[in-house]
Amino acid sequence: MILKSIYLYPDLVEFNASSPDHLAVRDQTRHICKYLERKLVFLKFPTEGFNRICLIGYSNPQAEIYINSSRTLSAPIAFNMAECRGTPPNLLGDYFSNLLTIGLKRCASEHKIPLSEMLHWLEELKKNGYRNKWLFKEKTFRQFGIKCRLDCELTLDVFTLRLHITKEDKVLFDKKILTTAPDEVAFHYKFKDIIIEGDHLVVTTRSNTEDDRVRYKIPLSALGY
Repeated sequence: MILKSIYLYPDLVEFNASSPDHLAVRDQTRHICKYLERKLVFLKFPTEGFNRICLIGYSNPQAEIYINSSRTLSAPIAFNMAECRGTPPNLLGDYFSNLLTIGLKRCASEHKIPLSEMLHWLEELKKNGYRNKWLFKEKTFRQFGIKCRLDCELTLDVFTLRLHITKEDKVLFDKKILTTAPDEVAFHYKFKDIIIEGDHLVVTTRSNTEDDRVRYKIPLSALGY
C-alpha cells in the first residue's frame, strides 16, 4: 500500500465531534496535514497494511497503536482542548506541528513510515510562515493567446480558490472565485477544470448535474475577445 493521508483530531467521543471546538480543531489541522499529503503524492511511500495515519487526541491516552479495517494506522496522543483553544492564532501552526511530530514519532516506533521526510516537510512549512499554497491547474488556450491558472490557498481558517488569467505579460483577470471552510469535504468537489464553452471561459465543478457543474464563468468579451 501507499501512504496517502494524514489526519490529526481530538477523539470524537471524549471531545464531542459535533461541538464547535472540535469542528474548529479538525478544520484547522487540515491546514498542515494537507501540506504533508501533497508531498506524499510524489514520495509514493510503501506501507504494510495501511494508507492513512490518524493521530487522535485524548486527555489521558491509553490505547495502543493499531491498524483498523479501514486500512488506517491510528495512534493516540495527549491533547488538551482548553490549551489548544487558548493558543493564540499566530502560534497554532507550531502547536499543531508539535502534536504531529509527537504522533508521527510514536507511529514510527512500531511501523515503517517516512518519518524523516515528514519532519523535514513540517520544518519547511514552518520556515515558510505556514503558507500552504499550490497550483491546482494551468491551461493555455492558444486560439486566444491566454493562459489560465487555478491557485489554491489553505490557511488555519479558510480555503480559497483564485482564477488568474494572463496574455503574454498582461494580467487580464485575477479574482478569488471560491471561499470555504479549510477542509477537502467542503471544497474538493467544487472545482475541476477550465474550459471554453461558447463565448465564455468556464471553471467547472466535479458535479454531474447541469445546475451545479459551473463554478464560475466569465464572458470572453470581458477579456477583450
